[in-house]
Amino acid sequence: MNQRISLILNGVLAVAVIGLYVLHFKGQKSAADQLQSDTTAEEVVIEFDSLPNLGSNNGAIAFIDFEQLTNKYQFYKDGVVNLENDFKRKESELMKRQQTLEENVSRYQQLAPSLTPEVREKKENDLREEEQRLLELRDRLGKDLTDKEANFTKEFLKKVDEYLKQLGKEKNYSYVFTYVKGGAATIVYAKDSLNISDQVIHALNEQYKKKK
Repeated sequence: MNQRISLILNGVLAVAVIGLYVLHFKGQKSAADQLQSDTTAEEVVIEFDSLPNLGSNNGAIAFIDFEQLTNKYQFYKDGVVNLENDFKRKESELMKRQQTLEENVSRYQQLAPSLTPEVREKKENDLREEEQRLLELRDRLGKDLTDKEANFTKEFLKKVDEYLKQLGKEKNYSYVFTYVKGGAATIVYAKDSLNISDQVIHALNEQYKKKK
């Protein structure tokens, strides 16, 4: 039983590996990257007259330096600090509970030789229950932190998206990218009039029907 407790204690602070992934937003893989180079080309008929004109009616393409954004946008900076502080509080609480359990285990190990089998069994059951509560606390704190990270990310992206939609209309931007030197760019704003999804989907469906 003592060996089992020792092994579990070594893994109790697994919550420490919960990273603040909100610091590293990753752009999704583009559709072009997902296509195989040897895909058989098929003719797709699209009603070109209904597609947006990419001429003078459309505006410029702009980009945002993502590192500058995250380093200087106060909402983001405050949010990261709050997440880090919350993580430290949770880690401290978990470590205190682990220390208490370790002390109780050590005390039991010292007293065990002088205890009756019945008392030893009760003490071991108590320690197992305490250990289980600690693991449940670890899981609960980890989930709480993950939820807060997700909510922060959602709120951050919402604020940026809402502003870019307004700015894009005012400045007639066609696209706005986020840019990190050495990394892939990600589109964070696209002019609605450039959305050709309906036309392409319609053409692909028509093509599919003809082959059935």
